[in-house]
Amino acid sequence: MKDNVFLIRSLDSGWDWPDIYSEDDVELYCLEELEVPEEHIDEVKCYNNAFQLTLKRQRSYHNDDWYVNLQRSA
Repeated sequence: MKDNVFLIRSLDSGWDWPDIYSEDDVELYCLEELEVPEEHIDEVKCYNNAFQLTLKRQRSYHNDDWYVNLQRSA
């Protein structure tokens, strides 16, 4: 997978798939739980018990803690 596209299949911090109703919920999860800065989110897509997060292409975030944690979550 590209280094800016992540497929997330498991949720953390008390979230469960019934909590995800729309792409807005996915974006909220990314912001609050994965700590992805809003300015780096390009697109989110919902699937059945998974979602895809696409980040804007930038090298500046590759060493940030949230990016390293995101790689571990995917």
